[in-house]
Amino acid sequence: MEETSIRTELCEPEGNASPSPSGREKKASVLKGSQKDLIFYIALMAWPVLQFIVCYIWVNVSSFVMAFQEINVATGITTWTFQNFGNIILEISWANFWTMTWNSVLSWALLLVISIPLGLLFSYYIYKKMPGSIFFRAVLFLPSIVSAIVMVTMFRYFASSAMPSFFEDLFHVKIPNVLDPATGYAFWTVMFYTIWVGFGTSVLMYSNGMSGIDPELADAAHIDGATGIREFWHVTLPLVFPTLSVFLITSVANIFINQINLYSFYGGAAHSSIQTFGYYLYMAVKRADGDYGTYPRLAAFGLMLTAVAIPLTLFVRWLLEKFGPSED
Repeated sequence: MEETSIRTELCEPEGNASPSPSGREKKASVLKGSQKDLIFYIALMAWPVLQFIVCYIWVNVSSFVMAFQEINVATGITTWTFQNFGNIILEISWANFWTMTWNSVLSWALLLVISIPLGLLFSYYIYKKMPGSIFFRAVLFLPSIVSAIVMVTMFRYFASSAMPSFFEDLFHVKIPNVLDPATGYAFWTVMFYTIWVGFGTSVLMYSNGMSGIDPELADAAHIDGATGIREFWHVTLPLVFPTLSVFLITSVANIFINQINLYSFYGGAAHSSIQTFGYYLYMAVKRADGDYGTYPRLAAFGLMLTAVAIPLTLFVRWLLEKFGPSED
């Protein structure tokens, strides 16, 4: 009896001790915590969601609608029409149109053929921590850290002044200004710069994808006698192919929006022989400067380019899904 009494006294709370919370109080506490989490989540996501709605959905819908409108700036009257598509074709000469088409497709192909393979190889070199990998990482990331205008200014001085002076003083060879469109080297020089400054982003993406590969897979490949090249081709590349495929699919749209840094080099005075669709659209909007009568024609031109980009993007996606390497 004494032992039972002692146990009862130990288990029962004293008069001043607070009783354990009931189930209803626990439920209220959980609900209160959930409400705070919900408020925090809404406050955190409200701004980016608003930006997406205004800067992406609203802008694209407005551009689509504007392509079928004619705005009278004097009266402010808007009428529906399909003439914007014909007017923009008449506004751009066929010579300039085919030149921009060639430059846009050629720049995309060069980035595809040169930038992606070299980006993968440099990423693999850094991923395997080979000699000099830290130095290469710093050099490749340098254009991404320094301001684009600063990089273009330094490159322009090197290409137009420093390099010609160096060759003339040391080798007594006079070379032209490779950024002058009259020499025929301007487009290739700008493309060299564009490929170089784009390495930082591609190497960052690919190296991050490679860092998530299980080291045991590479060890197993080495045990089976695989060399570095075979490991890259049969182990590393298939595992980073999802990242690569996303880059390839999204790059199709860049055919019509990439200005290959032409505005940074030449401002609004880039020669027609080196212009791309991206540069033309950018300068057309900049020169419009609030002239709402010009925007519908540019919107119609953008809609025409989108009609070409969509099936190309879907076709590239189908090719990658059908013929791309498998992780298995």
